[in-house]
Amino acid sequence: MPGEYSQATLAAHFEETNRRLAAIEEQLALVSEKLGLPYTTPTAAVPPDVVELARAGKQLEAIKRYRELTGASMDDARSVVVGL
Repeated sequence: MPGEYSQATLAAHFEETNRRLAAIEEQLALVSEKLGLPYTTPTAAVPPDVVELARAGKQLEAIKRYRELTGASMDDARSVVVGL
């Protein structure tokens, strides 16, 4: 049926979108550097293992790990992870 998406199709779409966003962030960092403007990636203050869990689609594990590492509240941890 037209308009239906499989789990694999959606996963591939999100993977491509994330790849493109990473490339855009890299370009933005380069342009900012050339212009002498400060630029900090959105994930700069987030522990790498939390970012990795979130990007792997393991949101709950990422939230839990962020809370363990930072002592953040559930709401704050959720906001950070959702923003990744």
